[in-house]
Amino acid sequence: MSARAAYLLNYAAYQLGWLAAILGAAAGYGTAGACLGFVLTAAHVLLARDRRGELLLVVGALVCGVAVESWQIASGTYRVLADAAPGGLPPLWLLALWAQFATTFRFSLRRIMTDPRAALVFGALGGPIAFLAGERLGAVVLQVPLGPGLARLVVAWAVALAALAFGARRLAAPAGGYRSLTGRS
Repeated sequence: MSARAAYLLNYAAYQLGWLAAILGAAAGYGTAGACLGFVLTAAHVLLARDRRGELLLVVGALVCGVAVESWQIASGTYRVLADAAPGGLPPLWLLALWAQFATTFRFSLRRIMTDPRAALVFGALGGPIAFLAGERLGAVVLQVPLGPGLARLVVAWAVALAALAFGARRLAAPAGGYRSLTGRS
C-alpha cells in the first residue's frame, strides 16, 4: 500500500472512530462507540509495519488521556452525558478517542507531530474545537462560564500534544505505512 493510501485510510478510520464515539455517547451508547474505536485502533496496530512503535504511542496517549481528562472532569470543564466512569475517571468512549488519536501521529498527522511546537499549537486549537463539536453533537456539556474551561482545554491539549509529539519523534523512523493484506509489503 502506498504511503498516500495508508495516510488516507488512517485519516478515514480515525474520523469513523471519532464519529462513532461521539454519536454513540450522544445517543447513550458510548460503550458501543468505544468498542469500534478500540477495534479500529487494534486493526491499525496489527496492520502497521512498526507495530511496537504504534503500540507505544497508543499506550502513551492512553496514559496522557487519563491524566488530561481526569483533570478536566475534576476541574469542572465539562461533564459527560453517557457512560460516566466512577471516581472522576474519563468514560471509555473518551479514552478510545485518545487511543485512536495516537494512530494518526505517524500517519495522517505526521507533519504536525514531528514538530513539538506545531503539535503544541495544533493541540491548543484542536482540543477545544473538538470539545465544542462534541458538545454540539450532544456527547458532553461544557460548563459555564465557558472561558475558564476553554482555557484549561487549551493548556492541557497544548502540553499533551507537545509531549506526545516529543514521544512520537523519539521513535525517529517514520511509521513505514501498513502491511499488505495479501502478504506482500
